[in-house]
Amino acid sequence: MIHLSFRRLDREIFLPYRDKIRIKDELVGPECEGVELLPARSREVDTSNQFHAWIIDSSTFRFPFGFTQCLVTEVALDGARQEPWPTNERPSDCLSEEEMRALLQQEKRKRP
Repeated sequence: MIHLSFRRLDREIFLPYRDKIRIKDELVGPECEGVELLPARSREVDTSNQFHAWIIDSSTFRFPFGFTQCLVTEVALDGARQEPWPTNERPSDCLSEEEMRALLQQEKRKRP
């Protein structure tokens, strides 16, 4: 297991998800999974706008919780907000607006 500690150089609060996952990918690997723990108050460490993640150093390990498929988009639909990907970083499996609308329609049909 590898412990990663994330913080902005200017020590400000917000650190985007995409920055955290890019750092995880570069340091440990794109197929390695990890967790960012929200601890019990008795184990809390909150001192410097710093985030911690524990990554399993295995590309085949999967946690028995979480999502089971990839879903990546830069489309903002139905009030959701999403940042566009920089052109050179856009994943090949990034869903278009049409693909996202079709997926949402499929999900609506599944509901009782």
